[in-house]
Amino acid sequence: MKGQLSLNMVTTTMGSVRSAGLCLLLLSFLLYVADSYPNTDLSNMGCEECTLRKNSVFSRDRPVYQCMGCCFSRAYPTPLKAMKTMTIPKNITSEASCCVAKHSYEIEVAGIRVRNHTDCHCSTCYFHKI
Repeated sequence: MKGQLSLNMVTTTMGSVRSAGLCLLLLSFLLYVADSYPNTDLSNMGCEECTLRKNSVFSRDRPVYQCMGCCFSRAYPTPLKAMKTMTIPKNITSEASCCVAKHSYEIEVAGIRVRNHTDCHCSTCYFHKI
């Protein structure tokens, strides 16, 4: 009996080899998917940095540049001390800065007064988009 392999041992060994092979195949696939995932910060995807860009609508006769792009915004839980001072308590506090013109001058394009920006930076938001 020592030198002979039983049918049960061969079947069990083949089954464990198959399941080990299947596990290795699955593990290699998962590692491939994890490795191919982009290593980029997706928080500002689709919104470039705050810079001067040519406004295609008003740049008919001469180029008109305006500030476009994104700056930071964040939200965090309101501290308890600050919430006690609020007339209407809010659980979330948010901060934001907008892409605004540092310097600009007014020009006229087709009878419309337009601001031509010369420099941009991130600063306090005065006008919010609805």
